[in-house]
Amino acid sequence: MPKSKRRKRSKSKSGYFGAIKNTKGNKYTARINIDGKYKCLGYSYDTAKQAAKAHDKEAIKLRRPFSKLNYPKKAPVGYTPIQKALCSNNTIGYRGVSKRKFQKGKKFQTSVRIGGKNIYIGTYDTAKEAAIAFDRAVLKAKESTSLLNFPDMVHNLDVEPKRKKQKVASNNSSGYKGVRKSKNKFRSMIGIGNGKEKHIGSFDTALAAALAYDQAAIKAGRKSHTLNFPDGLPIKQESDIDDGEGFWV
Repeated sequence: MPKSKRRKRSKSKSGYFGAIKNTKGNKYTARINIDGKYKCLGYSYDTAKQAAKAHDKEAIKLRRPFSKLNYPKKAPVGYTPIQKALCSNNTIGYRGVSKRKFQKGKKFQTSVRIGGKNIYIGTYDTAKEAAIAFDRAVLKAKESTSLLNFPDMVHNLDVEPKRKKQKVASNNSSGYKGVRKSKNKFRSMIGIGNGKEKHIGSFDTALAAALAYDQAAIKAGRKSHTLNFPDGLPIKQESDIDDGEGFWV
């Protein structure tokens, strides 16, 4: 059976970081980028693989991330890349974390850039909690560990960390988030930002209104801990659920 081709580590023509074929002859040049300038590591390597190894030798001295090595598995035992510096305009102190403005509730939000796209992760009470969520997203996407806020923290990516369940306001007589009693009906409402709310529907029971709220929250991309029933529907008869203006939850 023929051997499969080696997966390219770089988008360059050689398929290696820092290995460039010379314009004349069949030799390769090894180089590495340092602060926006290229440092030449030799002009006369016979193969791209040799030039790639020369690049890695210098990259390891500079403690570059594994994602920037041609042969990351051949890095020395215990090798730890230098953490990528935070942007100069980062006032939070954690990578991937920003402070929410002009909105009530949770104060910090997390997003991560993967594949050239910014992906929203969620909102959190503390900057540290948001930073940990960022790290988990980086590890799940198998991005460079030099991006981590807490490189020494161990994560179980198969289990989501428990988050505090959102409390119902003390003046909420219905006992459910997003539900208000109005005469003999229960109104289901959901916040849409800037202190505004959207009316979902009116229901005969608080349970039906709470389920309607949860469905709207899920469609809006809210996290499970913000729901009335984060662990799934309560054990109730269908007549209790299908209860109100044709809105089945």
